[in-house]
Amino acid sequence: MAETSPSRVTYDFVTRAIARTLGNPGKGYYALLSLAVALLGVGIVCLLFLLRYGLGLAGYSHPVYWAVYITCFVFWVGIAHSGTLISAILFLFRSGWRTAVYRTAEAMTVFAVITAGLFPLIHIGRQWYFYWLVPYPNERGLWPNFKSPLIWDEFAIGTYLTVSTVFLIMGLIPDIAAVRDVATGWRKKLYAVTSLGWRGTNEQWRHYTRGYLYLAALATPLVLSVHSVVSWDFAMAIVPGWHATIFAPYFVAGAIYSGVAMVITLLVPIRKLFHLEDLITVHHFENLAKLCLLTGMIVGYAYCVEYFTAWFGGHAAERAAF
Repeated sequence: MAETSPSRVTYDFVTRAIARTLGNPGKGYYALLSLAVALLGVGIVCLLFLLRYGLGLAGYSHPVYWAVYITCFVFWVGIAHSGTLISAILFLFRSGWRTAVYRTAEAMTVFAVITAGLFPLIHIGRQWYFYWLVPYPNERGLWPNFKSPLIWDEFAIGTYLTVSTVFLIMGLIPDIAAVRDVATGWRKKLYAVTSLGWRGTNEQWRHYTRGYLYLAALATPLVLSVHSVVSWDFAMAIVPGWHATIFAPYFVAGAIYSGVAMVITLLVPIRKLFHLEDLITVHHFENLAKLCLLTGMIVGYAYCVEYFTAWFGGHAAERAAF
């Protein structure tokens, strides 16, 4: 398909194209919503069944103590990182093509982090004591075991969720104000409240751009630190093949790799269903594919290093495993 002429993509064109997607939902939306609610009900029933009969139903046994939950946890945390990468890092490098895709990535990040936080809670078994993971003052002077990977995950998820949510909401303020100006009825009132009185004055833009820059600079190290902490769930084990220093960069690269791939997976149907071909072009998919290629090569290098160190190190257990 031919690329859209730059003269056609004006601010007014973008605003009206996005506002058009915020109208009344059709039958397809309610059908998918019904399916999602039905699957949620099935998940709740399964969770109640698990609470009733114990975590052994999930395959917990010696020496497997996380089973499928750590796999799901790493998956959701991994795909959450692309929002910070595309939005924060590319903003710092002033990559203009991010403007068409970063909002999808940011929203995906917040929902993915929330989903990831469910699995450590399920894993602890007695979910009604989840607040024991939080170092709160109590009359017995007890503190969590800070050597436990569960505590690391709790701090990593909490920090990343807080910064990502603030980053998303702050970035939405001018966008909501733009939609507010073309909306009608109750939607206009809702957008008027959620835009926080944004008028687009020079003073507001000056404070906004400075605050957004600081948040981007704060969120960027989280891409590296959060998934490095998650990788230590595995790397801190003394099991041969797991106790290795390659895990932190390997997990970070793998997280960005899977996250960018998920952004592409979301953008393809969004572009088609909402008729956003003029805004999300082939150029954006090419740049995302380049990120996938780069991070995929890093992940492939990490795989090769694992085999090389097992062979070069001469450790009998690692050689047998690999």
